[in-house]
Amino acid sequence: MPYLIGTDEAGYGPNLGPLTMAGTLWETESTETDLYLALSDAVANHSTRSANAPKVFIADSKKVYSGSIEQLETNVLALVYALKGKIPTDWQDLIELLCPQHSPTHSDRQLWLTGQSKSLPLAGDPHKIKALGDSFQENCTRAGVKLLEIECHPIFPPQFNDQLEVLGNKATLLSTYTLKIVQRLMNHCDDDTEIGCDKHGGRSKYAGLVQEILADELVLVGDETREMSDYSFRQNDHDVFIRFQAKGESFLPAALASMVAKYIREVFMGIWNQYWREQLPEIKPTKGYPVDAKRFKSEIAHLQSKLGLSDHLIWRNK
Repeated sequence: MPYLIGTDEAGYGPNLGPLTMAGTLWETESTETDLYLALSDAVANHSTRSANAPKVFIADSKKVYSGSIEQLETNVLALVYALKGKIPTDWQDLIELLCPQHSPTHSDRQLWLTGQSKSLPLAGDPHKIKALGDSFQENCTRAGVKLLEIECHPIFPPQFNDQLEVLGNKATLLSTYTLKIVQRLMNHCDDDTEIGCDKHGGRSKYAGLVQEILADELVLVGDETREMSDYSFRQNDHDVFIRFQAKGESFLPAALASMVAKYIREVFMGIWNQYWREQLPEIKPTKGYPVDAKRFKSEIAHLQSKLGLSDHLIWRNK
């Protein structure tokens, strides 16, 4: 059966915390399948309040998050539960379930993660999470749709800074690691595959990276505009189509990837703020975006020096 893959990121702009990229893999009856339509009994692209027929809310992470972690977490963990059969109990469990490329050495270089606990769910109700997950799974079975995989890759400041020097710029870093997620998800595919990605840093040309990372045969270039760039190639006697689209979250697999990336970044930022507030109880938490990140960094500067933490270890250069 054909496959759909969607990717997105969270934390592209901040200086603090990880850049997180995620991808989701689905099996469907056709690459033309509209998952919102096929799964309409259990999935919506807007929040629903019906107690009788609750639906999983899958949309752009900004829309789902809307200032509260509970709604984002409930919907992300419902899909994790449907896929993995369990709700992660802490951040390490979450990483083990969804981040196969996360090396323990990445955590070891982050002093603020050492010995830190963060029980999950943070705010979501486990009973609601399971009910949503069960409803989603039942609807998938009826619709002939399978959620096969969710993968997220958090890149912390040391790795980010190292790779920035190697790859030259942030957009190329994002595209490279996103396509590596796609490559791993494609290892599960033995039929035609449709891939939808959000635009990366406003760039419009991706053919070179698609050729280098994904394709064994020649990549054919379609449109390359500000709105969308699309490509196609043959892989193992099957057709692969990939597009990079502004507001790519309109594609359900990419919307879920957006939500997963956002949730995992929020979990890590919660641990980051928890660590520094243990040392400096009066410090105001940060989301890590440039202006507030500078404020936060100035307030931890004395302790950072005392702990022997170089900027390379905690501060993303771009």
